[in-house]
Amino acid sequence: MKGSLLLAWQVKDKHCLVIGSGDVALSRINHLVIAQAKITVISGDGHIHKEILDLAKTGEITLHNRNYKDEDLKMYEKLEPQLDFKNLNTTAYSAISQLVDETFACVLCCIDDYELSAKIYYQCKLLRLPVNIADKPPLCDFYFGSMINQESLQIMISTNGKSPRLSKLIKDNIAKQFVGVDLNNAIENLGLVRARLRELILVDDDLVTIDTRMNWIKALTDFFTVKEWSLLHLTQNQADKIIKCFPDFPPKQYDEFQTYISS
Repeated sequence: MKGSLLLAWQVKDKHCLVIGSGDVALSRINHLVIAQAKITVISGDGHIHKEILDLAKTGEITLHNRNYKDEDLKMYEKLEPQLDFKNLNTTAYSAISQLVDETFACVLCCIDDYELSAKIYYQCKLLRLPVNIADKPPLCDFYFGSMINQESLQIMISTNGKSPRLSKLIKDNIAKQFVGVDLNNAIENLGLVRARLRELILVDDDLVTIDTRMNWIKALTDFFTVKEWSLLHLTQNQADKIIKCFPDFPPKQYDEFQTYISS
């Protein structure tokens, strides 16, 4: 069995560079908007998609209407690192954080010029920047799959660049199974219970206690269906009432559970 390492990559408030301004570039930009990245777009000399222009007008992206320049890959870098990674101390951490903030977290190239795309790929490799060259799987450190997004919930289906169309069909099939179900609300309910459990049950942070808490929240989650969890609108007081049962459990019958948390 072979595949990619699927991760939830945190690029919030980090610089990301998109080169290109067509349909594919717009798709990449939309992913980055959801991820709350700081997005810089180099349009190239082609037609700029209207939605990209709209995003620039609202300030959601920084748009440079020109061709790519070699210097673009380092456009935000100001610091020249003079640190020895073997001999770091805590006073160096803020400088390192600033250096990270000035460096592109990823580069997404969405242009039809294969020669320039290849050059950008190897420039990124030299600078150790993660890069994706659209429609060129061998020139990609990562792929974009088909996504289901409901705020906190994200589901990605990937064919490792082999069949983007099939991944979309699979995504649509999965999405149909949850029509009318507020998946994000189910996540918010269980997330609240989990967060309050960690805050209120502070017996110890040893592995046994952590394991006990994890098994408890797993068992509680399995009490009800996704749809049943989605129909609840838990308050903090209700979540605390559930946790008061720990290490035992609240009622396992849904109607009795609703009555218990509402009483």
